[in-house]
Amino acid sequence: MNKEYIIYGFGGIVLGLVLGFYSANLFGPKPGLGSQSASTAPQSTSVNAPSSGSQQLPANHPPVDTGQTIPAPPLPESAAASSAPAAAAAASSEATQLPSLDPLPASSREERAEQKYKNIQLLKGLPSDRLMSVMFAFKASLGVDCTYCHIKDQFEKDDKPPKQVARKMITLVRETNGKLGGAARVTCFTCHRGQTRPAE
Repeated sequence: MNKEYIIYGFGGIVLGLVLGFYSANLFGPKPGLGSQSASTAPQSTSVNAPSSGSQQLPANHPPVDTGQTIPAPPLPESAAASSAPAAAAAASSEATQLPSLDPLPASSREERAEQKYKNIQLLKGLPSDRLMSVMFAFKASLGVDCTYCHIKDQFEKDDKPPKQVARKMITLVRETNGKLGGAARVTCFTCHRGQTRPAE
């Protein structure tokens, strides 16, 4: 990128901020006017205000006593069911963020995954403390537990076919992200969406 473009871009941002600040102060509301208009506005009553003789509540509304808390009734089943997928999607999007699969530079002295764990093949060079977050991202993206790919307490064994498929998928993700060149980034969740087999 040309150095002049960066200087012009930065200068444009600064100039825009200065002009925006100046015009806002020049044409914006004057101090003191907001407080006058607020005081002349008609006072509206609230159903949350302490009960008074002039307060009108909607029909069939329970009486409101100051300081009394009335718990809200549970949501109807249809409303609760429709809000559940949105909450699950928000929680899963955080859990399915795939950490970088890029290896450490050769000059780094940080412990690598293959130094701490057995039978690391495609994730060699990955920092050892990042391996578990990568595995949990796989788990959340496919909606499975660890034993889907691994034998319990024998994680280094290659007996299960899904472990071989996972290695192919790691290669696919790396190649795809390499072709995209940083413009976008795919993860396991891009296709799987919490299922072992992506929807067709």
